[in-house]
Amino acid sequence: MVEVRKGSTAETLEFFHGLLDAHFRAIHERRQQLGTPAPVFALEHGLDGDDRKLLHDAVVAAHTERIITRASSRWWLPLVVHAAEVGYIYDGIEFWPIYAKATPGWIDSEYERDCVRAWFNKFSSEYGGAIPRGAWATTFRKIAWPITHAVLPRYLQVQLARMLFDYRTAWPSLLDDPQALGIRLHSWSRYYGERLEKFCQNTALLGHVAVALLLSGEDTPSPYIESSTLDRLVDSLNSERQSRRWLHDARRCASTVRTRNFKAASGGGDAGTGKVERRPPALTDPKLQLRELDGVWHAYAVIPDLKPLQHRLHVVYDEMRRARASVAGSKDIIRSGALLYALAPIELSTWPSPRDPFLQLAGAPQEVNLLIADQCRMTRGPWWVFRRKQGQPAPEIKGKFVRPGGRYVILGAPDLDPPEVAWCEPVEPAVNGTTMYSLDVPKAISEEESRALVAAGLSIVSDLSIQPAGVAASSWDGEGAAEWLAGEPILVMIHAEHSPQNCRLTINGDPYYVEWPSGETDLFLSLDGLATGTHEVVVSLGDPEHDARQVSGTLTVSIVDPQAPAEGLSAGEGIRVRTSPAQPTLPELWDGHAVIEVDGPEATRADLLITLQDGDAKPLGDTLKRTLELPVSGEDWRRVFSKLRESNELARHYDEADVADVTISRAGVGFARIACERGFRGLRWVLNKDHQSGYRARLIDRTDGESVSVDFYPMDRPLSATTHAPEQEFIGPPRGGLLWASSGDQVAGQIIPPDPNELLRIGPTTPSLPARPKSLDEVCTLIHHHRRWSAAELPAHPFGVRDRVRVLQTLTTAMAVMLAPGRWAHFEHQIADLAPEDVDLNRAQKLVGDTTPQRATAQAIASRLWEWNTPEALIVGFTAAISDLATSSGMKDTRKGARFLLQLASSPGELADWDEDELNHYLRCVLTDPVLVRSARFAVLGTIDEVAGGVG
Repeated sequence: MVEVRKGSTAETLEFFHGLLDAHFRAIHERRQQLGTPAPVFALEHGLDGDDRKLLHDAVVAAHTERIITRASSRWWLPLVVHAAEVGYIYDGIEFWPIYAKATPGWIDSEYERDCVRAWFNKFSSEYGGAIPRGAWATTFRKIAWPITHAVLPRYLQVQLARMLFDYRTAWPSLLDDPQALGIRLHSWSRYYGERLEKFCQNTALLGHVAVALLLSGEDTPSPYIESSTLDRLVDSLNSERQSRRWLHDARRCASTVRTRNFKAASGGGDAGTGKVERRPPALTDPKLQLRELDGVWHAYAVIPDLKPLQHRLHVVYDEMRRARASVAGSKDIIRSGALLYALAPIELSTWPSPRDPFLQLAGAPQEVNLLIADQCRMTRGPWWVFRRKQGQPAPEIKGKFVRPGGRYVILGAPDLDPPEVAWCEPVEPAVNGTTMYSLDVPKAISEEESRALVAAGLSIVSDLSIQPAGVAASSWDGEGAAEWLAGEPILVMIHAEHSPQNCRLTINGDPYYVEWPSGETDLFLSLDGLATGTHEVVVSLGDPEHDARQVSGTLTVSIVDPQAPAEGLSAGEGIRVRTSPAQPTLPELWDGHAVIEVDGPEATRADLLITLQDGDAKPLGDTLKRTLELPVSGEDWRRVFSKLRESNELARHYDEADVADVTISRAGVGFARIACERGFRGLRWVLNKDHQSGYRARLIDRTDGESVSVDFYPMDRPLSATTHAPEQEFIGPPRGGLLWASSGDQVAGQIIPPDPNELLRIGPTTPSLPARPKSLDEVCTLIHHHRRWSAAELPAHPFGVRDRVRVLQTLTTAMAVMLAPGRWAHFEHQIADLAPEDVDLNRAQKLVGDTTPQRATAQAIASRLWEWNTPEALIVGFTAAISDLATSSGMKDTRKGARFLLQLASSPGELADWDEDELNHYLRCVLTDPVLVRSARFAVLGTIDEVAGGVG
């Protein structure tokens, strides 16, 4: 008889290691046979619930029995699986405390964290394990491994199901290409919160997981994820009713709509002909239009929503979110983040050259601007053709053709000769560098007139028309361009004056042949299956009049994502929300760094609901309910939200909230929603109010053990720091201050509010700065301290907001005093505690300077202050006022110099984003010519905060 004894911890680990080794090697071999090899995940261990518990107990015992070192070198696969299981239950906030709770006996240290990463590195090397990718994985180099190998952590499952459901009509054509699907899903993930977006940065992993989830109900097992693991994910999703419905509908769409792209005719096309490939129109190209105002024709550019660039050029997203932009030929500046939305038309004062970049980002790397210039191109000349519409803007006809009976305006260079036809008349342009003509095309055109149009570079279309049919297209310009939402049925009608013998379609350069119904003049054609993007459809009819002539026409078909906002909503069509920056975080919303604009029918009242939620999307307290009158400008929002921030519904719960859900709606009009999250960052402060000892702050550190430093700057001495231990809870002093934590590139600032009860005893806080010598280094020091205080997160308590404003004003005043000593410095001290409306602007004007040019500059500013009611107006007007002084001081670019001066005089911390060499150049100019600082301060003191504070 054999005695049965309980296995030791070492024996259990050895057993599971052997079992898992054979299992993972078999998966790896299968994945290598795929066309594109797919990774293996540690969560695909195939163990049932009982075995998972046995493995967990053995791992815990290895720690408590202190045999973990031996286990790490011999039987490490159970340790990898255990860490992946912890990654699966991770809540998105702090990983290592959860790991410690799931692993009694494990002592948190950098060595132990490195061991976890080493196990996964070995797993990747031996079994083709998934490797974390993306900026998130680069920053969080240790926790990225177990979270990646959890395939889809539970805290992300509902969000991913919602995204797959929302875009269910847009991804079916990508199910055969997991890599492309992952890229597309990553671009959409930005609208579902920062946590999901961080996970989706590993686009290859994401694509494989999504394809497996969507097709897992079919008879054939998924080649990308083990069936047992998929069943576990699906069961988890099905446990919540809403996510169950989302996943069910998304999977049903996947099973019924598979790839249906057009296939090119065999042996056809232009391959080998040597024809130069021409770039087709793109969704991101600008739409040009003309408008007649008082008999003068003005030109405009409509910049489309550039979010589609994220699908394949996601590196430009962060630059578009943070940077201002300029359009060639326009004086307007596009605010940061605005390119991620459909913009109002931008007027062109000068006609741009197609050879120059049409759109550029200020301060962006050259490679980013090159990418944007390639993706946002205007059409080429020599003539641009616009079709006149009664009471509407005249859109550009990109095919440069006219139709009999149509009315057009053509635009070209001043030295171009117009078509030699009697019905071509000059019109007055408002655009520099152009000449314009009106064409009233008669219904019958002679051969001579046709030749004249062709000689001028224009064409005429009379025998063929192509237009949408069936379900109305989302957009149709009436001539040659139509737009549909992805998933909508695309039906077009081709009309010929005479029944043709044959019809050839060329779609994106590939030929297809269609049988034309005998004796018919109309052909209805379905184009379902076109991928998201822009497609050029050329129709050629063979010999319609039996005279050996061919007739052709072109339709530009644009397929856009279902949730991409349409252009130009007018009253009654809905509610649209725009934010700056795009997808703002919760701190940006709270601090006033983010602005919300709401478009909607004029004078309509809409419901505003704001709900604060914790990390599990559970509401904290009551929902704030208010009404807004549409439309809401950025200034309106700042004014409204500064009061809402102090409401009980928000102030009581902000410090513990992770998400603010903001909805704006009106029954019968429309609905818009944004979710502002705190975001997933390496360092984060959590603030709590203790009724006995004031405010307490705890640092959450996700930086994977990089050294962290913590400094505290008291409110009354905002440049004097004391050092504190990062692992210890911080107890705020009565006057409050700034906590600043840093670790490499990761930083976290938190304003600690004062204790109101203690302030009654010790008196109010007055920030104090020692006198500082005038030097480039001292100026840069003040810039970076201002940036630090302005970038820190605000608490819910309004005293924290108030005291930070005082510190920032003190720093700005100190900057002006240092750079403009003497009488102006004395004036700055006198007005330091005054309300803006009490500042003596007449005296400020006199103190700008004594010389004739200086007095002229001061007078130019004073005479225009009342006009400068927007940041753009302030920049343009101030540039003109200080142009001579700026040039004489050595400034290389007076417009950029004007922006620099206004930022220096209103919010110097914004200058921390400038290129160091460029910043130093302009700083040296003001160090030697203080009249520039006095002029800028005069302009800032004479305008409202919303204007002067918006030039950055």
